[in-house]
Order: sequence, then C-alpha cells, then structure tokens
Amino acid sequence: MAATLGSRIRLLREEKGLKQKEIGSIIGVKESCVGKYEYDQRRPTPDTINKLADYFQVSSDFLLGRSDIRLPADKIIAEHDEMIADLAEEDRKMIKKIANSIREQNKASNPGK
Repeated sequence: MAATLGSRIRLLREEKGLKQKEIGSIIGVKESCVGKYEYDQRRPTPDTINKLADYFQVSSDFLLGRSDIRLPADKIIAEHDEMIADLAEEDRKMIKKIANSIREQNKASNPGK
C-alpha cells in the first residue's frame, strides 16, 4: 500500500512519542482535526503541510507520499558538506546547482514557503 499523507503524519507523530492533541497544539488545529488528517478524512491546508514538514524536519514531498526521502535537498547538502569539500571545485558547483534547482522546483510547487 502506498504511503498517504495521513499515514506519514501518524508515523512521524508516533516516532516522536506525541499525542494528536500535542501535534494539534503545535500546528494550531484541534486534536480531532489531526485524527481526521491521519485517517485521510480531511486534507490539511498547504500552510499546515508546511508547518508539519518544518516541525518534523522532512520534505513536503515525503509527507505527501511522493518521495521516501525525508530530508529536503538543502538539508541533505548541508549534512554532506564535508563529503563534497574534497571534490573538485567544478563538481561542488554542479552539486550545488542541482540542489538549488531542486529547491526552486519545490518553491514553485509549494508557493508561500
């Protein structure tokens, strides 16, 4: 079964050992609303999806079930800065250009973030 937004929210909430009420308080919605999100009975607004992604430090694509990669591209590059430090300047520039391109595509598909 493919991951859904609701299943991802529940997974991340349970990984942190939080209750629905706690997540609701963090993102500014009622506990019952979080329950409806988790059971895919209601869809969060784009702003709420961004709040969830920021809180859990995952990409919105991961939350939406579009990707299994949790971290946004810029965080992946930041975490691997040491690894790319030993690369030739041209290769480092290419990697950063690719990361920036991904970042821009994400901004275009998630306006207001």
